[in-house]
Amino acid sequence: MRKNLIILLSAIAFMVFQVGCAAFQSQKKVNLAPFAENAVSIVSEVEYGLSKARAIHVRSFIGGPATQTYKAQWIKMGRFLRGIVAYSVQLVTISQSDMSDNKKARALADYIAGLATPIYEDPSLGFKISRDEFISITENIKNQDDYFKAMNAAQPIVDEVARLAEEVLEDLKDAQEAARFEVAGRIEEYHAPVLKYRESYKEWQGRTIQTASFLTRWGLGEKSVEDSILIFDPSLKEFLQPGQPLTYEIANKIGQLVISKLEAGKVIQSHLFPEMEQYQKEMRELDDLIAIADRGIKQSKAAIVIWRRAHQTMAAGITEPAAIDLFGIAKAAVQKIAPIP
Repeated sequence: MRKNLIILLSAIAFMVFQVGCAAFQSQKKVNLAPFAENAVSIVSEVEYGLSKARAIHVRSFIGGPATQTYKAQWIKMGRFLRGIVAYSVQLVTISQSDMSDNKKARALADYIAGLATPIYEDPSLGFKISRDEFISITENIKNQDDYFKAMNAAQPIVDEVARLAEEVLEDLKDAQEAARFEVAGRIEEYHAPVLKYRESYKEWQGRTIQTASFLTRWGLGEKSVEDSILIFDPSLKEFLQPGQPLTYEIANKIGQLVISKLEAGKVIQSHLFPEMEQYQKEMRELDDLIAIADRGIKQSKAAIVIWRRAHQTMAAGITEPAAIDLFGIAKAAVQKIAPIP
């Protein structure tokens, strides 16, 4: 009798335990918030980085066809990044609602279905999923009785968006190079007279200083440099003819000429320096702007890749925060490795 009672109590306990677990599991909500939070974080990081790009010295050289195309490409990329954030937030918002999984799946399907109009009204996007296929995918999402299965059904659209975003990034890189070349060319063209004269001046200055060096060495007794003076600077034939010995009188006249040239050089430099300094500021700023944009492109690429993988991971039912740490992984990737406004 006692044995039968123990068996009965054990069976009841087992049944209670099973019911309790089932009740707990049905009420448990999986926290997908890190997915949206991380998506927002990394896109904000990209935008914050790009906000540091401020054209000051090169602003007057911006506005050509290449820079206009470059700006348009950044706007296009921005739409993709904002779309990723909007989708991620909506995905999590639906998951945290009190609706049944089937209703959540329907809500997700409705949201994705609403994206069809902007997608198919712009053929230039090159969206490879046909409208009929798109409708079929949204119907499949709608019919799921498990939210993760609904996410998995949406994965083809996520993959296609990620593919398109990566294509836009490649076009953006090409546009950036064209814009850099255009702006640098405009800077070079603007300063062309001074840049051209600078080369002539450097040669003239070099000859003058070398002549001064020869005269000093000659004055110290190194008579072997006498012939080098005329060979190096043929313009001194006014004072010294080939084969003519160098005298102190001639050396003094040449020395006075050298001093006059060096004094004139100071005046020339005082006029050249401000514009050359401005030229260098403009080229440095252009390099800085491109470096900022390069970082933004790399961060954007990392964000897109990790966003797609994180979505795929969640759709498979893996929801640990570490597994969908979009920002952390992307940030690390970027560290291992900006637009003209």
